[in-house]
Amino acid sequence: MSKGESKDWAAIVYGRTYHLDFRLITVPHDFTPQAITWASQHIVATTQKARNLVGAPRWSLFKNDDYCVMGVTCMVKDLIGDTVKDNQGRPLYVFVGYGTQLTANQPLENFPGYTENSLDNFKILYQEIEQVWLLKDYERDSRYPIRSQYYPISFYNEAIASDSQKPPLDRPLNHLSQHPDKIYLWQSSPQQNSLLWQASAQSAVPLATCLNIRGKALNHSPFLNQSSSQAEAFGILDKGTIQRQSPTSEVTNQNDHDLPHRPLAQISQKISHRAKEDIDLTLQQAAKMANASQELINNFSDWNQSREDKPDELESLDPAADDPEFGFKTKQSNSCENDQNWF
Repeated sequence: MSKGESKDWAAIVYGRTYHLDFRLITVPHDFTPQAITWASQHIVATTQKARNLVGAPRWSLFKNDDYCVMGVTCMVKDLIGDTVKDNQGRPLYVFVGYGTQLTANQPLENFPGYTENSLDNFKILYQEIEQVWLLKDYERDSRYPIRSQYYPISFYNEAIASDSQKPPLDRPLNHLSQHPDKIYLWQSSPQQNSLLWQASAQSAVPLATCLNIRGKALNHSPFLNQSSSQAEAFGILDKGTIQRQSPTSEVTNQNDHDLPHRPLAQISQKISHRAKEDIDLTLQQAAKMANASQELINNFSDWNQSREDKPDELESLDPAADDPEFGFKTKQSNSCENDQNWF
């Protein structure tokens, strides 16, 4: 097992503690508010459809001109081997990773290699959560993340060493200055993910990559490069319009600029059908409103007649007088529902 040369890295951790909701637990000490916002947007995006994290850690790497952050989003059980629950009894997930300062035009040479479900390089970072596990919201430390220091780390990079003998990516990575409105999607496999991970780390331009996604690609996220278990081949997707991926609909093996387009007749037919549905729905709503208005008028007439007949027996018009929960009615829930809605 080989080791790369040391480089300075600082911990960055996002998660939930026993009493307190999800938040950044630890950030590098030199992160400005702008850098924290940038990192948070990417980290939170990796938690979409968290129910799919069980047994399938998502690896993410994102960099701008100043920093590179790389880490995994996973169930705590998959990270440390023990199930960890909050004060509501819900199993927890977490993002644990490292950030490093970037030097212009200098690619990373030492970084944790992609190892799929083996998370040995990240286990130690859960200590950042353990030391604030029992904080309450009224304690000062609950409002501010821990500021981590940079220190040299030699990661175990056996996967990176073996990848040097493999062919390079068959497609270039996407980045903001290229196609910011497109998602490049690869099929998720250990070999493919390892190549994508290494290429992302060594890229000289800012980009964002998320790998090993179980299910559909992450929509409405800053990750322009993704790998998904549902992708059957390389494809280019429009951000914001991700649906079921299939080779005939949204996956293409054409050049980057030859993006798939639907026939004009099909689009016109769909627009016409949608317009008809909207008109029908409007007419239905109008009919309901007319019936409700007539019923309201009839009820008011009956009430007014009753008021003239019995002025001394007029009941209160305040709904809260009859229903103490008016306006703030609490919905009862059970623990089973909480477990199902947690993700």
